[in-house]
Amino acid sequence: MRILTLASQKGGSGKSTLCGSLAVAARQAGERVVVVDLDPQGSLAEWGRQRETKDIVFREVEPAALVRWVAETRKVAAVSLVVIDTAGTFGPEVDAALKQSDFILVPVRPSALDLRAARPTVERIEALKRRFGFVLNATNPVTQGRTADALAALEAGGIVAPPVADRTDFRDAAASGLGVTEINPAGKAAAEIIALWEWTKAQMEIAP
Repeated sequence: MRILTLASQKGGSGKSTLCGSLAVAARQAGERVVVVDLDPQGSLAEWGRQRETKDIVFREVEPAALVRWVAETRKVAAVSLVVIDTAGTFGPEVDAALKQSDFILVPVRPSALDLRAARPTVERIEALKRRFGFVLNATNPVTQGRTADALAALEAGGIVAPPVADRTDFRDAAASGLGVTEINPAGKAAAEIIALWEWTKAQMEIAP
């Protein structure tokens, strides 16, 4: 069983939306997925309640009980992947999730403010000695120069996943309890999420 956590201290980074679509893409690729929403806003949990299919398991876990829950879940052969959405404010609860993670994705939007705001998140992850990568999220397909500049800035601070553009499929999927690979399987958003999942899976398979 592997644990993927999405973490960012910057609000509006798109963590919950990415979590949902990544979980769906992983399930479609054959993973047995459990999703845990540790964000008090509960956006991912609400998305899960809207899902008509029950191919992805959702668990509400008290942050203080996360370590014990992970230990118990590792004994269950029916689970191959846990995806965790974290709160935007770091503390002991988020630290617990980071420590349990095989890999951490840090979503960052392509603006100077967001690039600077990612630094505290990275410093915390590095202090805990966990593996992580950036994902440039909600890029503008039109302003490719700005996206290239943002990617270059992120590459100076760590490894970078394939970027994800700001597309209506993400908003439509989030509002419907679906992943982008379900709402528009042939769309560009679906292709980007599949690429992101495949990249992330490869990172999780690298021995620490």
